[in-house]
Amino acid sequence: MTRRLGPDAHRYLLAGDGQPVTRPFHLRWFLPWICGTNLRAWWTVYVGSWIVLACGMSWWAWASDLETAQIVLAVGLLLGLPGILGPSVSIPVQVDLPATALTVLAVPAITSGEPVGVLCGVLLVLIGANVRETVPIVTALLAWSWLPLIGLIVPVIVWLVRTPATSSGVPEWDRILNHPVATSLEYHAGRWRDARLMVLPWGVCLVGLYQADWRLVLIIVIAYAQLLVATDTVRLYQHTAGPALARSSLNHPDPVGTIGTRSTLVLAHHPGANLTWQ
Repeated sequence: MTRRLGPDAHRYLLAGDGQPVTRPFHLRWFLPWICGTNLRAWWTVYVGSWIVLACGMSWWAWASDLETAQIVLAVGLLLGLPGILGPSVSIPVQVDLPATALTVLAVPAITSGEPVGVLCGVLLVLIGANVRETVPIVTALLAWSWLPLIGLIVPVIVWLVRTPATSSGVPEWDRILNHPVATSLEYHAGRWRDARLMVLPWGVCLVGLYQADWRLVLIIVIAYAQLLVATDTVRLYQHTAGPALARSSLNHPDPVGTIGTRSTLVLAHHPGANLTWQ
């Protein structure tokens, strides 16, 4: 049986076949160029991205002086977020997970203070900017450094040298592209205050909001602000704020105990088994 893939995956496969795609998908040329239309290659990147994401989060947690149990918890919290997994129609043809993996790996490299580490971090951001144009911005927020913003030169150059398609051939997709705010408000109508969609997907990561500083709050605000110009929901805000909130969850004086005692309450009311996360 042929696997059903979503609109974004369809565009990446078109790009992998050498066909022009609409903006901003034309900026995300790297993985389609690497994988083409070969699903085995996409699966390899997808599985490898989970490994890179786990390694990056482990390194970041270790660099934050967390203990071994806390490092394991941080990795588990991040990898367990439903938005990180994403909708089934995006598996394995997607750029979100690889982009987040490169982002999280770049953060401890850039914040290491070591010249070689910083250089490697910037290189990861430059590569990631070809995977998804938001990588430099998200990395700058997580690392709280201006250095990753150097990577914004990549999508600017790609924008100048690659011409996007003027139409996707699907009227609804074109409407979303040409009227992002209007379609976002339409798709999210009646859902903005739905805690099952906007809050509970965080699960026990909500512990990270305890005594959160203003930088974490800013990251979360920016993560949710994306919903004003997009029709997706959980996938967007968790790929942006997920690493920061998972790490913040372990900053409590007794994070293991806190997560253990509060997770029962959160999960008891978590309706995730009955929802399809977008």
